[in-house]
Amino acid sequence: MEKHKLAEIEEYILDLFRGGRSNRLLTRTIFESTSRYANADIVRAFEDLEKKWRLLVRFTEEGNDWVQLTPAGAEHARLDDFADTEPPPTHPHPPKSST
Repeated sequence: MEKHKLAEIEEYILDLFRGGRSNRLLTRTIFESTSRYANADIVRAFEDLEKKWRLLVRFTEEGNDWVQLTPAGAEHARLDDFADTEPPPTHPHPPKSST
């Protein structure tokens, strides 16, 4: 994937957090929010934000898949009210390698 397109999708995801004034979103909400990006591309952006930038974590709670900004992610997204976020209530699953 082109770096420019990946960065665009990552910024789109962070904008969703900003727009919702929340540090936690259902992944389903993100997937359903646009038809501009393929779900696979959104997942690649999740992985990059999680593994490379450490700006979010992915986890499952009661059968729902969530993404949550880390404190660094909240700061990066300029969600100062959420900069001191609590960790997810369950342990985040370890990132799976895309290879």
